[in-house]
Amino acid sequence: MGLKETFVLPLAKRWISGVTVDSAMADAKKANSKGIGVLVNFLGEEIKDPTEADAHTTEYLRLQQTMADGGINGFASVKLTQLGLGSDEQGTRARLEKIAVNADRLNQLLWVDMENSPVIDATLEIYLDALSRHPRMGVALQAYTRRSESDLKRILDAGGTVRLVKGAYRESHDFVYPLKREINENFAKLLGMLFERGDRFAIGTHDSALIDKTKELAKSRKVDFRFELLKGIRDDLKVELVKSGYTVYEYLPYGDRWYGYSKRRITEHPSNIWLLLRSLV
Repeated sequence: MGLKETFVLPLAKRWISGVTVDSAMADAKKANSKGIGVLVNFLGEEIKDPTEADAHTTEYLRLQQTMADGGINGFASVKLTQLGLGSDEQGTRARLEKIAVNADRLNQLLWVDMENSPVIDATLEIYLDALSRHPRMGVALQAYTRRSESDLKRILDAGGTVRLVKGAYRESHDFVYPLKREINENFAKLLGMLFERGDRFAIGTHDSALIDKTKELAKSRKVDFRFELLKGIRDDLKVELVKSGYTVYEYLPYGDRWYGYSKRRITEHPSNIWLLLRSLV
């Protein structure tokens, strides 16, 4: 084992489900035992080699089947650049179609993660095309982007399902709101739109004020929604929400690309540093 595996991986396992699907399923069972569902991501981004992209597709098919065989309350969430987006759009569409068909066969939802600005347009186009054949697909929407309101309207017009998150990629201030106050204000605005027009959506935040805002909106309009939080962060809040009668899912990433994910999670957004330190107490 290298130094990263020896010294960093044990700490990273606070928010990473190890490197294998078996380790992810062990964490999934622990979450399920607490009444928490799981959203499982096989780590990987910016895959250019079609053979490697095919291997990632195969891993997702295996992940879906493993969850079904184990009776896991959970679904897969995939990044399109790990299926070749950025170098092979047609191949990406074909690979996503395989995963979506498998999700339908197993009666599972399928989520598409959102990535950084160069691939947002293509991700939405591919998602909306697949949605026309697979209505049980959802896509993440990042509230810190200035375009998020128009993107949300487009997704809702198409009957799509949204997981609303703040966003963590480093982007130009021309593209994203730079201040936490601005991001939270836009997040709250999008929340209102979801409760007005949406259903079966997910709220992905650890921010207490935004969670309280969600609870308040839920009193006035009864819709199907869930909270989704990252593994290893605010575990007490997850249990508290479940006990209060809310549906809660935990995002479980796994795979041998854990180091890059962990580094980005810590460094790409200042608030993540506080969340991580808080989770280690």
